[in-house]
Amino acid sequence: MRVAVLGAGTMAPGIAAAFVSAGHDVQLWARRPESAPRACASAKELTRFLADQGLAPPGAPAEGQVEVADSLDRLADVEFVVEAVAEDLDVKRRLLARTEDVVAAETVLASSTSGLRVSDLADGLRHPERVVAMHFWNPAHLMPLVEVCGGRATAPETVTHAMELSRALGKQPVRLEREMLGFLAVRMQQAVVREAIALLQENVASAEDIDLAVRTSFGIRFPVMGPLESADLTGLDVIESIHRYLLPDLDRSTEPQPALRDRVAAGALGAKAAAGFYDWTSRDPQECIRRRDEELVRRLHLLDQEVTSA
Repeated sequence: MRVAVLGAGTMAPGIAAAFVSAGHDVQLWARRPESAPRACASAKELTRFLADQGLAPPGAPAEGQVEVADSLDRLADVEFVVEAVAEDLDVKRRLLARTEDVVAAETVLASSTSGLRVSDLADGLRHPERVVAMHFWNPAHLMPLVEVCGGRATAPETVTHAMELSRALGKQPVRLEREMLGFLAVRMQQAVVREAIALLQENVASAEDIDLAVRTSFGIRFPVMGPLESADLTGLDVIESIHRYLLPDLDRSTEPQPALRDRVAAGALGAKAAAGFYDWTSRDPQECIRRRDEELVRRLHLLDQEVTSA
């Protein structure tokens, strides 16, 4: 299948690599043309990484090709589009409108938005029935989850197609039955992040110990048991009892908290600025990413073994 990936930032190369590894040919387009060759080279590198790690989807044909599309007009014959530009509603909406003018009427327009409403993205398009969200998680070439969601006008067959394609990429898609800002996993992740920031802000523990507590408690259990299954095994009467005394005391901020807002205002944006919740002057972000990816590869092989033996 001929696929277009729109974007050259964090997500686009990994999404392109996922398609190429599954045998699809990818045209990679960027809003800034000078960024496209670098993103294309990154997609090729990630594709080689997947092959070296034995992580190509089972039964996938020979690898597809990825190349730069220097103009949206080059995308006239693609059969599937994944938009992965900045998480800005107006930017995405304008790009989808421009793309709709180029591609065939039956070409699916998927957005890898991390939580914008599909109905808002499709607003004003001539064919909103073919717009769907396919939210890949970072790093997109490794993370199994793809959250699939249609909008008010999305045709059921468009959602089904996105689900089936995600499975063919070797991913684990989940389908949202109705639109929700942040979808499923972003909402749950940010609920944890909000509480973690609150605990740091109140000097309950250091950033290192807050992260360690997550990684060595429910975090280590989540790969085999989600929160609702865990609650059932704990006993819902116990969960109700905990909620009665604890929920009123949890952070309920509806705006970014001072511990986050003040850092952003001061330019302490995290690893890219050498300062954030951690001091990154003596920490190597690339080493952290390498360790993360090694662990993800290990877990993906374990997941493959579970599926094979099931």
